[in-house]
Amino acid sequence: MYAIYLVLLGIKIIEREIMANQSINQFKKGILPMLILQIISDEKDYGYNIVNRFNARCVAGMDIKEGTLYPVLYRLLDQGFITDRKELVGRRQTRVYYHFEPAGKEHLDKLIEDYYGLVDAIQCILGPR
Repeated sequence: MYAIYLVLLGIKIIEREIMANQSINQFKKGILPMLILQIISDEKDYGYNIVNRFNARCVAGMDIKEGTLYPVLYRLLDQGFITDRKELVGRRQTRVYYHFEPAGKEHLDKLIEDYYGLVDAIQCILGPR
């Protein structure tokens, strides 16, 4: 009987960890466009380098991979917040550079304002760190 209890307790702990990881992933997914826009606002860049610059500026656990970056870039392109331009590098290699647009600046400013408003609201309840 005690063994069954331990197994059930272990399952509950694993379920909590999975739910916590899902919550963190959802949070990261929600703020990723803002963070990527901020990275691109510094200078035009191509995907691989955007990933490297992003990861160099982030703490462990917030790093991204190229497979995470490109869907966000494509959405930002579709929304008109960034543009892309292909440039020939070497003889055959082409890089796609992403450029920050004025609409992206307005959108980024709004995202940052909303983010800090949310952080302030949360801190009202949780208190400062």
